[in-house]
Amino acid sequence: MKRTLLFVLGLIAAGCAEPIPRNLDNLSMQGPQYLDPETLEPYSGPAYRRSEDDSTQIVLRVNLRDGRFHGDFEDREPEGFFGGIYETGTYRDGQREGRFENFYPGGVFKGRGTYENGLKEGPDESYYENGQISSRGTYRDGQRDGPSENYNENGQLFSKWSYKDGERHGPSVSYHSDGRLWATMNYNEGRLQGPFERYGDNGQLYHKGTYLGVGPERGLPSQCGESFLSGRTRTHPPCPPGLEDGN
Repeated sequence: MKRTLLFVLGLIAAGCAEPIPRNLDNLSMQGPQYLDPETLEPYSGPAYRRSEDDSTQIVLRVNLRDGRFHGDFEDREPEGFFGGIYETGTYRDGQREGRFENFYPGGVFKGRGTYENGLKEGPDESYYENGQISSRGTYRDGQRDGPSENYNENGQLFSKWSYKDGERHGPSVSYHSDGRLWATMNYNEGRLQGPFERYGDNGQLYHKGTYLGVGPERGLPSQCGESFLSGRTRTHPPCPPGLEDGN
């Protein structure tokens, strides 16, 4: 009787044990799903991926359900352009879903945002390594949409832009490093269009006019109406009705 009880307890303990994480590179792929290479069934359970340059370093920890990423993840980029960013968040049925956060290599907070159906959605913030805000804005369907602000490492605001469907759209303001106004612009679906002003280091207006919104693929678009540049006035073809007023 005692041996039977110990055997049953052993089976219960084995059934409650945490599953051993699997190496993603050792699983089979069928479309977007990870399969157990022996059974060819979609794999469910914890998994990881090792660095291509250092096999002792794990760069991704994730959970899978029915062969797709699902649940919490930890993702680290040890090298490259991003310089070792560490990111945490969640997946749902193979797509990022909900809040995510990323960090600098030393663990200092870098930014946060939200995903919906695999695309960025809602408020998004990033910070410098000294803790100062770097930028804040919003996303819709994976593209910037709405007001956006950018700051210097000392906390000084240096630009305020607006976006629509990922393109600059509407009024924008830029500042010199000391906080003085540098330029005001207007955009229409990513192109400069409407009134603009630029100011020098001395705070004096040196360039003013109206962009037509059409022009070469590279460089500034054509101007219309009257413009002012470094004390000289120039006349361009007439502007469409309302454009000089920012309409």
